Amino acid sequence: MIAALVNSKRLNPLSSLLHPFDSFYSVKEEGKGSLLASGFIVLVFFIASVFKRQSTGYTFNLVDLSALNVWLIAAKTVVLYALWVAGNWAVATWMDGEGKARQIAIVSAYAIIPYVAAVIVSTLLSKVLVQEEGMFLDYLTTVAMAWSAVLMFIGLLTIHDYGAVKTLQSVALTFAAMGVAIFLAVLFYTLFQQVYVFIYTVYNEMLFRL
Repeated sequence: MIAALVNSKRLNPLSSLLHPFDSFYSVKEEGKGSLLASGFIVLVFFIASVFKRQSTGYTFNLVDLSALNVWLIAAKTVVLYALWVAGNWAVATWMDGEGKARQIAIVSAYAIIPYVAAVIVSTLLSKVLVQEEGMFLDYLTTVAMAWSAVLMFIGLLTIHDYGAVKTLQSVALTFAAMGVAIFLAVLFYTLFQQVYVFIYTVYNEMLFRL
């Protein structure tokens, strides 16, 4: 019985790529989907981004490989994902969305699978393609981003029980909420840095006078 219950909770993340409505409906109504799998997808997203920066073929790679900033890449992947989930959950609460934070996290992670796959594949292809064939990498990335965007749209529409227009509104408000959160974080960091410099300066002045 326990085994049957566990199996009933399983949902192959790849099934959402071709059957998004059925997959995301099962996330909402049957409690399927895994936070562990979602976390793994986001982790792969982070690793793939590092891999792309450092391993893209020299013909297409214009960055300074010695100036790798892992924390910046983490902010653009893991932190951005967390902000998206938190922002959408806050907006859904305000707009009477039915989706829970867990469901938003699962749907959002499953939806970015095409883009993550494209990052890995394009990085590998960049090692064998010549400059004139670089357009294929752009096409691959564009198609993957569009695919992920459609999956995200369908996922949010399904778990929140929104119409198309309201889903678009929630996405726009989610981006706005993310922007506000980033602004407040930068503001807090700047104020903290200024306070730290002030205290450090006063401390050094006191030591000098003593």
